[in-house]
Amino acid sequence: MFLLNYLILFAFILTPVQAYQSTQSVSSPSGTHMVTFELSEGIPTYSVNRGDITIIENSALGFELQNDPDLTGPFEILNRETTSFDNTWTQVWGEKKEIRNHYNELKIELLETGDLNRELTIVFRVFDDGIGFRYEFPEQENLSSFNIMNELTEFNLTGDHTAWWIGAYQWNRFEYLTNETPLSEADTVHTPLTMKTDDGFYLSIHEAALVDFSTMTLERTEGNRLKANLMPWFDGVRVRTEAPSVTPWRTIQIADTPGGLITSYLILNLNEPNKLEDTSWIEPGKYVGIWWEMHLDKSTWGPGPRHGATTENTKRYIDFAAEHGFDHVLVEGWNQGWDEDWAASGAVFSFTEPMDDFDLEYLANYAIDNGVRLMGHHETSATIEHYEEQVEDGFELYNELGVRAVKTGYVGHGQEIFWTDE
Repeated sequence: MFLLNYLILFAFILTPVQAYQSTQSVSSPSGTHMVTFELSEGIPTYSVNRGDITIIENSALGFELQNDPDLTGPFEILNRETTSFDNTWTQVWGEKKEIRNHYNELKIELLETGDLNRELTIVFRVFDDGIGFRYEFPEQENLSSFNIMNELTEFNLTGDHTAWWIGAYQWNRFEYLTNETPLSEADTVHTPLTMKTDDGFYLSIHEAALVDFSTMTLERTEGNRLKANLMPWFDGVRVRTEAPSVTPWRTIQIADTPGGLITSYLILNLNEPNKLEDTSWIEPGKYVGIWWEMHLDKSTWGPGPRHGATTENTKRYIDFAAEHGFDHVLVEGWNQGWDEDWAASGAVFSFTEPMDDFDLEYLANYAIDNGVRLMGHHETSATIEHYEEQVEDGFELYNELGVRAVKTGYVGHGQEIFWTDE
């Protein structure tokens, strides 16, 4: 009898992962949506259903790494956990004060079956207005610091949906009109990508809690299949990270109407909670300003006969803001550097020196005298180090002038732009 008990215990210790089925599911609180995770011969996939209708068919999960074996499997399920969460939190500001955060969660802990025995966790949160999922990299011996070269996450859609999209990696970045086409006519697009299905549902694919990670675009690889395409560093690496760490949430909002996407708080609920203890200083405001006339080619950012950020023109905007109840006047093109090739090298900008035809101190005081504030503008052209060298002086100047808000610009592709003095 002792020997039998010992053998049973020994077998249990050796094969804990075999206690879990290769297919695991979790539904939203009302049962509207269901996510199914599956290991097919050790390769992880997921799918999404809305009632009896499939929204996402079996889609790949995993990563390709630099100088390390890819995190694609085969895996075993080391552990699984399902939990439910329901609370209401208060926004600092917004169109709705109280936000309900209600979801069911499925956490799948995976273990490689090869020699490295690396671990990867995938967490699914299922809401009545959609789903979110992310990867977690636990602290472990064989996965410390690593570089991600490709995220393999797929969104295998079930039809050639009507899609509203803006192309990614274009020369003018995000500043394009939205295309309305069948999904099959899209290539690589920015998120959010919004779609309407033949069943009359509306979908929006985006991300939440984007912290210390690359921005996700969506690449159409074939048919109706989309894949995560991460913005690269200058050398082609997509993400530099180390365990323990997590990715952003990949989000799919699902609604019966277009308005249902607007009133969804799924992304807010997946973002990290506010960490500020004192939020009394945050004051929402409305602003007008000098920038759109440049986009319409009525004025220029740089100096010359059509320069927009002049003292006279800014006074006109301040007067308008004071008359119509706007809190701020944003002025683009006020500082030195706009006459240089700033789009190629943002290292030309000064964030303390105004142009000759822009009297910064006078206009800041004139705005305050009229119950308005200037709003600062710092265009960096993605040259981060150049901006960091001046940011303290720039904000010190703003404090002296009573400027309490700033719009920063990062025109440029990639996660960081480097330059030389040559």
